[in-house]
Amino acid sequence: MVGAYSLGAVLQKWEKGELSTDQAVGQTLLLVQELSDRVGKLERQVMGERPLADKRPLPEKRPPDPKNSL
Repeated sequence: MVGAYSLGAVLQKWEKGELSTDQAVGQTLLLVQELSDRVGKLERQVMGERPLADKRPLPEKRPPDPKNSL
């Protein structure tokens, strides 16, 4: 896994212009992925089965909104 800054560091670096918006989003996604992994591990320890997030149904696909078309 690629190293990620802490959330505070990401915000601070982005505000100072030390990270581009794309880099800040990428770092934030890495943090979300790490948190998701940690929560899933805790759920498995507590529940002894698949994490709740794995049981959620996927959202239904909707047709594109014509208002948002180019």
